Amino acid sequence: MAFLTTGLIDNTPVFGVRPSSSLSVLVTNNVDTLESVLLRGYYLSGNTKILYVEELFNIGPAEVVLRNYFADFDGIEFQFIVSSQGVNATLWGKDAEGNLQTAHRVVAQELDELDI
Repeated sequence: MAFLTTGLIDNTPVFGVRPSSSLSVLVTNNVDTLESVLLRGYYLSGNTKILYVEELFNIGPAEVVLRNYFADFDGIEFQFIVSSQGVNATLWGKDAEGNLQTAHRVVAQELDELDI
């Protein structure tokens, strides 16, 4: 089992416009067994993280799952609790027009392990 996090992603407005208004999360299963994923999304309110996404799902062998979430917050963090190291997650921010924001992309190798 692995406990992973994007860490806090700064999304404060620049000239009144947030860099990302939505997020796309892509989860892939690279092993030959059914695996489980607990995905949690938090937004920052002052100094407090508030849970706004919590989803538990299974992912089959070689399956890819795409989820899209609202992200119009000053700060965002996503956490992934996966049943196998063979499950990877990638996150991309998108602006209001749907363009990818490279400053808000987190690939599987950049996720940090949580100490739980």
